[in-house]
Amino acid sequence: MFHNDESLAYLRNESLDFPKRHGIVNLAKRLARFEENDVKVKLKDIADAAGVSISTVSRVINGDRERPAGPETTEKIWRIVKELGYVPNQNAKKLVKGEEEDNPGKGRIGCLYTSTGDIKTDPFFSCIGIGIQQEIRRLSYDMAYALPTYAMDYSDVYNYITSHPVEGIVVTGRFEKDILDLLQKNFKHIVYAGVNAVNAGFDEVVCNGYEGAAMAIRHLQSMGHKDIGYVGYIHDQAEDVQLVNEHRYSAYCDLVGISDSGDLRRKVIHTRLYTTSAYEAMSAYLEKVDVTALPTAFYCANDATAFGVMKAIQERGIKIPDDIAIVGLDDVEMSRFVTPSLSTVSIPRKSLGIQAVKMLVDQIESKRDYPLRMDLPFNLKIRESSDYIAKVK
Repeated sequence: MFHNDESLAYLRNESLDFPKRHGIVNLAKRLARFEENDVKVKLKDIADAAGVSISTVSRVINGDRERPAGPETTEKIWRIVKELGYVPNQNAKKLVKGEEEDNPGKGRIGCLYTSTGDIKTDPFFSCIGIGIQQEIRRLSYDMAYALPTYAMDYSDVYNYITSHPVEGIVVTGRFEKDILDLLQKNFKHIVYAGVNAVNAGFDEVVCNGYEGAAMAIRHLQSMGHKDIGYVGYIHDQAEDVQLVNEHRYSAYCDLVGISDSGDLRRKVIHTRLYTTSAYEAMSAYLEKVDVTALPTAFYCANDATAFGVMKAIQERGIKIPDDIAIVGLDDVEMSRFVTPSLSTVSIPRKSLGIQAVKMLVDQIESKRDYPLRMDLPFNLKIRESSDYIAKVK
């Protein structure tokens, strides 16, 4: 292989009379072959530094959806990519791809999952993802990538999306302001899909998280509960991030209210919205709080949180729903099979993904320059975890 200066000089000389001898596609192939040789060396350097195989590095860089690497490996590889300054030549690859693909799609669509590190195992986002992928295929577009950004640094997300150009992007999950700014600066066509509206001037498909939380809390109140607690993400207690779209706690405060700091400590538990995190947070809470002063019910910001809360409560011999009622939000499949079965607000997850892609393609093809918002319906699923008339304290 040539040294870089020699290679570039060779390519410049070759390109002087390329219209006569090669044509633009032949030149693109030469550029791509040159880049391929250069990439192999860099991929090996990245693989050696990360302690992984070249194929693993390639899968991470190319956003392989079928065999994604774990979040820690992905983060490590992108950190090394950034240090080496490797950015693929997408233009040459796209020219060659257009020449060689028999049935190219209408365009490439990307997807960012900002609240999960593992799309396949997350019961909420995996279902949205199924809807996204199915609708992209149905409308004859190509899925460029499905990138879980939860464990990635801002710089790594930036490097990835700028080196993988797309016609438009679907974003799902909660995110911080710097990610919002990144999206608005780098994408002309954006659609958000989820339960927490962003209200940032681009299209949204929303199943209103504020109203869903309110429905769950009103159900508990209708069952006689006056002392209701909350388990989930809380802006004021989040030491590391400040999300721009999280409205469920706002609903709790509006409907239940917090009278003072003592009331806050007794009724509100801050946690990430994962089962393990919620279990640990609830366990720590139960160690500090007088069991006789516990709320008679808890609204949990999602089903994954509710599962962790239920396990911690049951381990201490507290009965659900006799002593404490629990209601979640999402209606993932497991909510029907835990013991007791979980009352929850059902979100049409797959439809969120389908409608988001429809809206994005409309935006791309119609060249519409104004934002739209679609609100999908939700409904309450009353199951064993709350189906009990509370004893008024």
